[in-house]
Amino acid sequence: MVLIGTLAPGSAAAQGFGVYEQGTCVMARAGAAVAQGCDDGSSIYFNPAHIAGAQGTTVSLGATLIDANGDFTYDSVAEAPGGVREVELQNDPVPVPHGYVTYGLNDRSGIGLGLYVPFGLETVWPQEVADGRTFDGAFEGYDNRVQSIYVQPTIGYQVTPRLRVGGGPILAVSTVELNQLVDLSQTPTVEGGPRFGELGVPFHTAFAQAKLEGSNELGFGANIGASYRISDRFTLGARFTTPIKVEYSGDASFEQIDTNLTVPADLTQGGQVLLPAGTPLDAALAPQFSEEGRLSEQGVETEITFPFQLVAGVSVQATERLLLLADYQLTGWSAFDEIPIDFEKATDTVREENYDNTHAVRLGAEYDVLDPLTARIGYLYNTAAAPDAVVTPLLPENDRNQFTLGVGWRPVETLEVNVSYHLLQQNSRRGRVRSELPGEPISTDLNQGLYEFGANLFGTTLTLYL
Repeated sequence: MVLIGTLAPGSAAAQGFGVYEQGTCVMARAGAAVAQGCDDGSSIYFNPAHIAGAQGTTVSLGATLIDANGDFTYDSVAEAPGGVREVELQNDPVPVPHGYVTYGLNDRSGIGLGLYVPFGLETVWPQEVADGRTFDGAFEGYDNRVQSIYVQPTIGYQVTPRLRVGGGPILAVSTVELNQLVDLSQTPTVEGGPRFGELGVPFHTAFAQAKLEGSNELGFGANIGASYRISDRFTLGARFTTPIKVEYSGDASFEQIDTNLTVPADLTQGGQVLLPAGTPLDAALAPQFSEEGRLSEQGVETEITFPFQLVAGVSVQATERLLLLADYQLTGWSAFDEIPIDFEKATDTVREENYDNTHAVRLGAEYDVLDPLTARIGYLYNTAAAPDAVVTPLLPENDRNQFTLGVGWRPVETLEVNVSYHLLQQNSRRGRVRSELPGEPISTDLNQGLYEFGANLFGTTLTLYL
């Protein structure tokens, strides 16, 4: 009987993809808000200290629509499947919701509840290219999602006329899903025996479709902040959101794919012929997908640590109508160093990512054109989390320049509408579309093409002041 010795699926994880657009007003400022927030309750996320002294009740609901685009182009010297050198990302637009409620207890304190999604990922690549040949990147992952919803009760308090503090615990509710193809050529013929590729099976021959998913798993953390008003014109602010580890206990399922291949040479063990040359491989592999097989439906466990965020900034009331803001953000992506994947039946594995911490500079401005109408603009630059050797189809990220603009309109005292647009422009990045082979080191020598990635984001928030 043929035994599958190893299975090494990729990991669906955040991979340096933080979603910072958790309020349309702040989104139009490129996320600069830690020293002075907006009045829509989004300070629950951006700096909880700002809800101290909130007036009345505020209810805010909104969403950001993320329309991502990108492609991978094989190097001219690389072997492209069927000669198709450019493969396009196939993402549909993804809405990311946010909602906040705040209530002013008195002149010095306020409470609130926020729901937002600070980390998320969705990448969809084709399984096949135009001529029906399999896309190499599908073996890394072709339909991958991660979502982490944070629920945060919050309190803010004005300690002195100049100093405000605030914070609250976070309950994270997270879901992951990974779909990928499994390569027969890298699968051992028998336990401890040669791989099928050593017998002549071509590299990246798909013989199974794997799906790993874990839903509604919980993690816990906290979000705290402070602001200090230096003068009527200058305010400083800072926020720290703790890392949150989520342990997933989910399901792994496998569906056999016909290869229509035959055993290229006699498969022997201990001098005994297990499978003679010419035996149909699909029939020989089928028992592995049966109820007792190594590739039957089974449990799987993994874990992801969503990184800390440390933000510090300043706001300047330049004129009666013009507000200027600047933030610096450090995100602890180094926590995303390796992903253990433990199967109930298949062989356990660990995927190395070795991510770096990232840095971001956010610059924003807003101008009160009229009493009920405010215009906003912003610029953001952030560094990449993924090292050069681990840029894959799961998230082909790089340094980014981002530009934002938007308007807020308050036609009556009890209602405000904010809309914004965010253009994400990412530098081109060399990367790979295959994992390292057994015994092969992870290095940039595996990179075989160029990733292009960008996105258009559209935000809308409706706020009621009761």
